Amino acid sequence: LKSTEEIDLSKFKECTAYLGIDLASVSDLTAVSVMIPYNEKFYFKTYYYLPQSALANNSNAELYKDWKRKGYLTVTDGNVTDYDYVLKDILKVNNHVYIDKIAYDSYNATQFAINATAEGLPLEPYSQALWSFNKPTKELERLIKSGKVVIDNNPITRYCFSNVTLKTDHNENVKPVKTEAQQKIDGVISMIEALGIYLEQPQYNNLIMAV
Repeated sequence: LKSTEEIDLSKFKECTAYLGIDLASVSDLTAVSVMIPYNEKFYFKTYYYLPQSALANNSNAELYKDWKRKGYLTVTDGNVTDYDYVLKDILKVNNHVYIDKIAYDSYNATQFAINATAEGLPLEPYSQALWSFNKPTKELERLIKSGKVVIDNNPITRYCFSNVTLKTDHNENVKPVKTEAQQKIDGVISMIEALGIYLEQPQYNNLIMAV
């Protein structure tokens, strides 16, 4: 990742943001990506969460412990990720920027969606299908190559990108998938969801391609 820097959301006060959430199904990594279009660039900051139990019984345990020590990974109590903790962090993000849309996979996220909606957050289900990821995946690649993307300096995000390969169907639709089962790409998925929900907004749908 060429263009990385420390991204401080307080410097984007009252800017519009789009979020993508990759919720862990049971007891693994959860990623929340904040994307802010600003001055013809797209700024991405991703937060990572993990339940305490994963530090003991996971093939990536040593990596997780190192990231936790360095402050890049939030570890919550118990055997499953504390979605209430994740929700509180999203509400803190909402204090800095205006959240227009939050893309999330509705699978296994019913209670989280109910709680987030009750807090007034604009959740929108985002399909995990190949066709849904095709446009934002290609657009993210194009924007990165064009120097239009700034990604928060986080080793977990770099790790996620290093584990990605592209799955392609007969129509040349693409979606990022893991190179190996135990590896993680959650941060890439949540970033693409954030960009994808942005691209679906009518006022931006045709604008981004001209940037």
